[in-house]
Amino acid sequence: MLKAISIILGNGFEAALVISVFIVWLRHTGMSHLSRWVFGGAGFAVVVGWVVLYALKWSGPKKETFTGWAMAISFTMEIAFLIWMSKARKSHSEPNNVEYDPWRKGRVVTIFIVLTAASLTVLPLMRILQFPSSIFIQTYSVVNTELILKFAGGLIGLLLCYIFGMSFLRNTRALTLRSSLAGSLVLLIALMLNQLFTVVQILFARGIFPLTPLAMKILIPIINNMDKYLYVLLGASLIWTAMVLWSFSRSKEKLSTEWNPAVQRKFKARVRNNRRWLASVAGLMVIIPTLLGVEAVFANKTIELSPAEPVLPDTNHQIVIPRASVDDHNLHRFEYTAADGTLVRFIIIRKSETMYGIGFDACKICGSSGYYQKNNKVICRKCDVVMNIPTIGFEGGCNPIPLAYHMDKGNLVIASSDLEKETATFQQEDLFN
Repeated sequence: MLKAISIILGNGFEAALVISVFIVWLRHTGMSHLSRWVFGGAGFAVVVGWVVLYALKWSGPKKETFTGWAMAISFTMEIAFLIWMSKARKSHSEPNNVEYDPWRKGRVVTIFIVLTAASLTVLPLMRILQFPSSIFIQTYSVVNTELILKFAGGLIGLLLCYIFGMSFLRNTRALTLRSSLAGSLVLLIALMLNQLFTVVQILFARGIFPLTPLAMKILIPIINNMDKYLYVLLGASLIWTAMVLWSFSRSKEKLSTEWNPAVQRKFKARVRNNRRWLASVAGLMVIIPTLLGVEAVFANKTIELSPAEPVLPDTNHQIVIPRASVDDHNLHRFEYTAADGTLVRFIIIRKSETMYGIGFDACKICGSSGYYQKNNKVICRKCDVVMNIPTIGFEGGCNPIPLAYHMDKGNLVIASSDLEKETATFQQEDLFN
């Protein structure tokens, strides 16, 4: 249940924050009537996400390709959004100068709002759309306690995201343009850095950028901490919440006994509602990080790899593994000692009656962190990505680096020279400890 809350809350919080910030900026630029197009963009993102997930088979190389293009487009739209914020600020400070406000006429602003909202929310919304199918895949019967708890967790996550969005919009009404600009910049910088590093990671994985030892030393620490950007988004929200609290505490509007009773009751009700909204967003700023943090503690527990079986080459410099020893559809790990003393691990899992998934116990992105099996899934120990077992043995994504083999008299045969080629990958293991 906690995992389900974390999945929905993490992605829903990002989408809710992006939508809320966009609406706040429309409010500051005098275009609140266009807020519906922000929701229209999010709705368009849902449609696109559903098509990609279920019609285009969101997996493997297709997943990487779409993610890369989506983030590259988002990065471009965010630059345009920054330009728009700059022009909007100038327009706000010089209301009589229409030169700084080219967005008000025609349909340009509507298209811009829809496309920007869609590009910034499509990936988190896709992960939410993927949630129902993932919990059915991981559940053995249609209705059981595990399924009910996961659905309940998903609904709780959605409810918390909705309350946060409403509270955020309600409380930021008191902020000035300058305060909103500061919070928006923190949010956009966090999103843009995450998108930039993700695109670079994909380019390295596809071989477009050469994956040199220096590049690995720079890239791996960044990749290992990319999940922390969500906490930067939480930090941006916390900054805005603190600004609202400061603005509320400095409010000079006081109840006057000279007002008639109706006006006094209205004033008291407004103050009471403001305090409730402040309390709700302040409470969520405690609840959301707490839930995500507790789940992260459980998720980041070190998973020990199963012992690797040592193997030795024969007189023909080949590793011979009897087929019958790996025919149980379980993950089998082996270890070969290279000429320079490096321990090179590789894995074997039976994929079908005649096919085997054979690869190094490492990938081009996460290095030699290794894979483990949980139920019927093979999972990367470093990034928790679930491998599509039929694709093991092929290039792409976080798949194990392929290892060539051939069949001979009921045995799997691997050339020791092929194992020697990846010693550098297993010499990088200290980077992951």
